[in-house]
Amino acid sequence: MHDISRRGILTGILAAPALIRSARAEETFVLGTWGGDYQRLQLENIELPLVRPLGIQSVVDAGDEPPRVGKILATRRLPRGPMDVACVQAVQGYALAEAGVLEELTVEKIPNLAHVKQGLATPTFAPHIWSPQIVSYSPERVSTPPVSFGDLLDPKYNGKVGFPDGNFFYVMMAAALYAGGSANDFDKAKEVMTKVNANGLRLYPSTDAGGPPFKTGEIDIGVMWLARISMWQNAGIPVAAAFPKEGCILYVSGMVIPKNAPNKEAAFKYINAMLDPAAQLGFAEHMGYLPTVTNAPLTGKVAQQLALPDPAPKLVTPDFAYTTRIQPEIADWWKKSIQHS
Repeated sequence: MHDISRRGILTGILAAPALIRSARAEETFVLGTWGGDYQRLQLENIELPLVRPLGIQSVVDAGDEPPRVGKILATRRLPRGPMDVACVQAVQGYALAEAGVLEELTVEKIPNLAHVKQGLATPTFAPHIWSPQIVSYSPERVSTPPVSFGDLLDPKYNGKVGFPDGNFFYVMMAAALYAGGSANDFDKAKEVMTKVNANGLRLYPSTDAGGPPFKTGEIDIGVMWLARISMWQNAGIPVAAAFPKEGCILYVSGMVIPKNAPNKEAAFKYINAMLDPAAQLGFAEHMGYLPTVTNAPLTGKVAQQLALPDPAPKLVTPDFAYTTRIQPEIADWWKKSIQHS
């Protein structure tokens, strides 16, 4: 009886890991992403319906983009990196590709890349969402809708101009496009933004914080993504979008896979699910970003909210090669001349 009991105990111990493994996902991968609404919608529209059924589950590493990019660069020489999928803006995706730290993404690895709209993807960057940058305004207090970035200079908006501080680089590109005809003319952008700042510019600590001031009357005009206007309208904030005549800078966000990602196969499957029409439409409906794939047509209310005007506005994709080089200099100028002025 003693021998049998001992064998039983040993059998139970040896079987325990197998029981534990069966109670959780077959695979895990590390997802480096932003927090807040974006992370929640990733879970609701990508992971739960499309990835978990494949036996794959994410371990989320949520935070701001600069530390995430820094972590990839700092661990580039390690055989196993700290994350499998990293969510980044297209500008940072280009910078990481230039540093040689990203895995090549192909249709063979990620079949849904075949449906990505032309001009949004690169060999190492899979675009998730995009939105044009527009001039935001209060339809209750602004009787004549703005027509240009230059409207932010109007003295009647003194002390009533505002936007999230984190969007500064895209705002600088919009100022450059308005003043110099090119999104790369940052010398002209500095001149314009100095004047906008003198017009009582208000900066907000996060994108989410940029909406309520339109409702309280703190600001009347600003710069924002069309996507956020849709979200704020759905939240009961009275705000509208105007497409500047000089053109709209495009915001594109997506995902990359570091070369030393520990679980590339799971990463490929996750990005493929991210490009699935159902996931793309979920983000459009709940976050207001336009699909990056051609097989996810919008319908109903969301199609109306995110419709581009006719004739279509000029859409300007940033010059990523140039912006990668100039962004640190512009960030330093912004911090000294605008943020702390």
